[in-house]
This record gives sequence, C-alpha cells and structure tokens, in this order.
Amino acid sequence: MEFSTIPFDKSVDRKAFDCGLHPALNTYIAQQAGQDEKRNVSRTFMLVEDGQLVGYYTLANASVVESDLSEEQMKKMPRYPMPAVLLSRLAVDKSQQGKGVGKRLMADFFRRVYAISKHSGAAFIIVDAKDEAAAAYYISLEFVETKTSPLRLALSTGTIIQGFKALEAQQAL
Repeated sequence: MEFSTIPFDKSVDRKAFDCGLHPALNTYIAQQAGQDEKRNVSRTFMLVEDGQLVGYYTLANASVVESDLSEEQMKKMPRYPMPAVLLSRLAVDKSQQGKGVGKRLMADFFRRVYAISKHSGAAFIIVDAKDEAAAAYYISLEFVETKTSPLRLALSTGTIIQGFKALEAQQAL
C-alpha cells in the first residue's frame, strides 16, 4: 500500500472513481479536470494508491470581500477584495472513506498553500462545502462559516503559515 499525491495525470484511470454522494465530483475528475488544467483554470492533485485513484482535490485562485467575512475574520485585514486560495473540490473514493484519505489530501493541500504563500499573497482559504456533513468536516479543521452561506467557509492562511513555520523551527533544532 503505497500512497502518493501527484499532479493531475490523464493516464490514471479516473472513470472508476466513485465518491458516492456527489456524482458531480465523479464527473469532474473523469471529464472536466483535464480541460481545466489545459486552460489554467485550476490545478488538480490526485492521491493514488498502487496506481489507483483514491482521492483528489482541486485548487484555484479566488478573492474574498469584507462583506463575506465575520468581524473576527476581518481583524487587521484590509477593507478591499483580498486574494484567496479556493479549495474547489475534495473527493475520496467510497472504498477509502473513513480511512484517513481526506486528511492526507488536506495535509497535502495545506502544504501547497504554504508553498504558494512564499510567492504570492493569499489572505484566506475558501471552500464551498457540498453539504452540512462536509461543512462539519471543514469546521473540524478550523474553517469558519462566512456571512455568505453556512456552506461557504474560510480559514486564514496565517493559521497555516504559523503552523508550518513552527514545525520548521522545531525541525531546525
């Protein structure tokens, strides 16, 4: 059982992927992700186990405005549209649900956001949860509901950056 996260690869069998509840996520990885890659609309990263697709996430750029966020989220932030990273899709194959695959994908996503933060500003991570269960999962990762919708959640990238900097400092000892 060897897991690896790879950039979108059209040679990986995507048609067999089935996340269960949300067929649009299956259709996206099977039919649309490659086109979005070519058009530079988004980037998809696949978690494969022994060559089989077990999960994926897609990230893109976005912006967030003051009216979307709570007063707490807006502390020390500018009052104009701010850049954000959008976690536009996260899906785990039914066969792997409940086995930590989502956590692996989110850990990889957070590492990429941290890497991006070294080269480009992004004040928040935004996600539009597919349903209440997905929203609860993101809330468990410290995302907070926005004023826009209880399914639109935000996390300050400062939280991620501080965590990775602390980890790097510990490793330097």
